[in-house]
Amino acid sequence: MSPVAEARGIVALRRELAIAERHLRERAARAAETLARAERAAWGEARDACLRNDRAEARLAAIRAGAPERFLGEQRLCEMALRDAGRADAAYSIVSFAERCDRLRYLRGGSERESVLRETLKRGGVYGERGHFFEVLR
Repeated sequence: MSPVAEARGIVALRRELAIAERHLRERAARAAETLARAERAAWGEARDACLRNDRAEARLAAIRAGAPERFLGEQRLCEMALRDAGRADAAYSIVSFAERCDRLRYLRGGSERESVLRETLKRGGVYGERGHFFEVLR
């Protein structure tokens, strides 16, 4: 093979490599954006659930302190809402503070989400990226 043909082959290979690298970067950027959207959505859902539970908890405390119910069965409804408050708090802790592998497991949904929630509730918190423990509070 002549030196010119060899040089052209190298140039062609470099061009193909550059194109392949660009496609990989684009694919990685799309995947990162999809993941970021999923994390924001999960965080918003968990935050909203915690805020609803905080309102239910405050309203239940007011009713127990003697405030009248705003509607028939409000106290029972607040009590029912608070039954899963621990799960909502655990979900918030996972999406806000947990190490990446646990956040990803949570975002997968289904049995993975349930598994991470159970582990978090059993442990009473999550471990962050630097090994710090974040307790689930309620």
